[in-house]
Amino acid sequence: MKRFRRIVVSTLTVLALAAGLSACSGGSGTAAIVTRLTNLFFLHHSVGDGLVVAGNMRAAVAAYNTANGTNFTFWDHGYNGDGLRNAAGVSTGTNYDVPDDNLDPDGYFRLWTGTDAAAVACRNLILNNHQVIVFKSCFTTSTIADAAELQNRQDWYLAMRNFFDTRPDRLFIVVTAPPVHHLDTTTTQADYSRALAGWLSSSTFLSGHPNVRCFDLFDRLANVDDGSATANMLRTEYEDDPQGTDSHPNALANTTLGPILAQFICAAAAGYAVPAR
Repeated sequence: MKRFRRIVVSTLTVLALAAGLSACSGGSGTAAIVTRLTNLFFLHHSVGDGLVVAGNMRAAVAAYNTANGTNFTFWDHGYNGDGLRNAAGVSTGTNYDVPDDNLDPDGYFRLWTGTDAAAVACRNLILNNHQVIVFKSCFTTSTIADAAELQNRQDWYLAMRNFFDTRPDRLFIVVTAPPVHHLDTTTTQADYSRALAGWLSSSTFLSGHPNVRCFDLFDRLANVDDGSATANMLRTEYEDDPQGTDSHPNALANTTLGPILAQFICAAAAGYAVPAR
């Protein structure tokens, strides 16, 4: 596999931060500086790639800019071997060297809270180069076996949220993991995975943390929680092969949800102003 160099795109940092500053008039007549976040970044693996490419998220961001007079740019990063794509969707030939290429909840726990050199280096690259940070795990993590495993996941996300609280200059958007194909999961796993997604998108997790948002991708891709045999599993219309076990959402899912996710990110960014210090 081609090796990618891990670098800081310093011009990106300067331009992104410069674009994020806008002046407005304070009530006393003095000029106040309100920081708006315009550089959007999505960290993902294969399901995310389908949303970005087939779902044409960059076009959706451009459409949002045209409709709202905003100037958002959208960058994304897949597996380390795929690396970082710039606002035009072109590979930069670099990556952020995500530790162990692990974007499961335990990998994110390490990325956002770890003190080891690899975690700190990756975290700093992301935080220095981007302002609105969107991240998701894959459907392979929607296999929660029991209440203890659910609690463990929740504890990891709470620790991440504690870190996010220290960085009000950044907006963090958790994207819940997709559901699993009905032929490759169990009712118990599906139900616990729904519970985690519901908790992440609830006021229990989000209230009082204004720079944390959640896009519930699980709910948008999963069958309703109605007690049926395939409840909380990947919807039939979003299965690539109803007779197979591939849980990657199909083209219909990508083209439907990619623009919705892009608009959610833009709206969240437009609605958030970095608090004055």
